[in-house]
Amino acid sequence: MAEVSIKQCSKLALETGRILLESGAATNRVELMMQKVCSGLGYPECESFVTPTGIFLSISAAGDDLSTSIKRIGHRRIDLGKITDISKVVNCLHDASCNPLPEGKSKSAYLRDELRRIDEQKPYPMWLTNICGAGTSGFFCLLFGGSWSEFGVALIVGFLVATSLKYISRLPVNNFLLNALAAALIVLISKTIDIWVPGIRLDFIIIGGIMILVPGLQIVNAIRDTMSGDLVAGTARGMEAIIVTIGIVAGSGAMLKLWELWS
Repeated sequence: MAEVSIKQCSKLALETGRILLESGAATNRVELMMQKVCSGLGYPECESFVTPTGIFLSISAAGDDLSTSIKRIGHRRIDLGKITDISKVVNCLHDASCNPLPEGKSKSAYLRDELRRIDEQKPYPMWLTNICGAGTSGFFCLLFGGSWSEFGVALIVGFLVATSLKYISRLPVNNFLLNALAAALIVLISKTIDIWVPGIRLDFIIIGGIMILVPGLQIVNAIRDTMSGDLVAGTARGMEAIIVTIGIVAGSGAMLKLWELWS
């Protein structure tokens, strides 16, 4: 027995899918969670089709009542914490023992409040993400064969680039130009530090800094979507990862050439 109208169920399912897709979830997980939401609210007959930029949902009920909705996804980022939280909340719609509903609150009200809470969660503070970016750059520098002195320089480069990315991402540019600018900045900072710290190998430092920009999760999701049969989503994610990679190569290569000409 459905406890909400078919339109309300559609809105809650679309909101669940939106948050998951904007947080970097694979399309098969998004479709599965949306189907669980509809089933938990009393509408087991539903079909969903998810792409990296849009969600299509169709729900049917008794009496040939049919609702079809579309949700456009404008931006995406990586937030695995939100994916985990939403998965727990949706699974609890079917198993109340894992997280009993508050007394007097329906499943739809519980889901609506939890989705709002998860969506409004603030990301990690800027100082922590900057430190993590510095550590990523530094340790990848060591991994590829850099010395401890180059590790220290890579830490500085990673910290500055992670800080700059917060402001570069606010520019009205696409992912290609965004990653090209970030890669060019990595080379520029590394070359500038090389003037004051002679005797270091810049290739390890630049590679360590570029690893911050590599779309690792996008490549993994593209492979997962393709292997699970979501060919449209897998191809789209794969092309997006390739374009980002080309942007990184173009930005770093252009800055290396400009520095050579300037020198």
